[in-house]
Amino acid sequence: MEINDTILDWFCLINTRGIGSKTFWAMMKTYKSASEALKRIENPFPKADAERCLKSMDCEVILANDALFPKLLKRSSFCPPLLFCKGDKTIMSRRKIAIIGARNSSINGQKIAKNLASNLANEFTIVSGLAKGIDASAHKGSLEGNKSALAVVPFGFDNIYPKENQKLFQEIAERGLVVSEIPYGKAVDQGMFQARNRIISLISEGLIVIEAGYKSGTMATATMALDFGCEIMVVPGSPTDPRNLGSNSLIKNGAHLIQNYFDVLEILGIESKSKTKQNELPVMRNMNNSGHKNELLSLLSETPISLDELSMHLHMRISELLCLVSELEISGNICRTASNEIILNHRM
Repeated sequence: MEINDTILDWFCLINTRGIGSKTFWAMMKTYKSASEALKRIENPFPKADAERCLKSMDCEVILANDALFPKLLKRSSFCPPLLFCKGDKTIMSRRKIAIIGARNSSINGQKIAKNLASNLANEFTIVSGLAKGIDASAHKGSLEGNKSALAVVPFGFDNIYPKENQKLFQEIAERGLVVSEIPYGKAVDQGMFQARNRIISLISEGLIVIEAGYKSGTMATATMALDFGCEIMVVPGSPTDPRNLGSNSLIKNGAHLIQNYFDVLEILGIESKSKTKQNELPVMRNMNNSGHKNELLSLLSETPISLDELSMHLHMRISELLCLVSELEISGNICRTASNEIILNHRM
């Protein structure tokens, strides 16, 4: 990281006890610079500590007055003075679209997220929050075919959450960009996740929701994005699946219903480079060795899934999977279709 006096002064001011983003900007307005503001406060964060801290970080920093800093985020009342980045920070200047959704997503939801991200990455940088489920699937899809991804995280780069996404974090840092409002440490309160969600909302011109519970972080992010004028697009799902109650309510209240990535391009006024229209996305339907049973049930919905797909996803031999399926059929939790695919039985 290249450290200059401006970066040091901004870092010291925002890290001084009792100074948050709003106070930071109020002081900048009054004193015209972080350097002057630091002279007016008691016990500012020490410059020597700031320099040592910044030098220890394997990352870059973008100040809010930098040309790469997202314009809409810059105009918001809670604009973070600095964003810390790992990867290619010029990605911040590209057109971006976010894909977010449930952490406890179904296999179909994950497939849809990955498929949409893979196709849309030809036109946009795909943004998500590095969470389990839909977020991780969107990142993986956007990295396909030598393309990049952008992850906004609520923690420092020394505390990857969830731990299972450590490899994905590293891949995005190497081939795309990871952004955080805090340079180090873990997210210790809900406010850090809300800050992450605000950044996602404010750097994306469109936001796609796939599987969102009625009271969820995804819904909170979508509501914020709507307030900021972002186009909200939703893949519909079965009303009997709690994972779709929030996303379906967004459609009911005016969000765009999408079934494939061509719908997204049309909404955003972009002509696709592809000549052949892809198949429509399947509309998501809904959803005791008890650990495996619960894991299997959590991945199912009312959209049929083949035994082969389930076997690969669960890393389980077909013979073992058939035992679980038989038990869950007997208990009435699941059904088989005429083509021997598995669906969740919500008439229970």
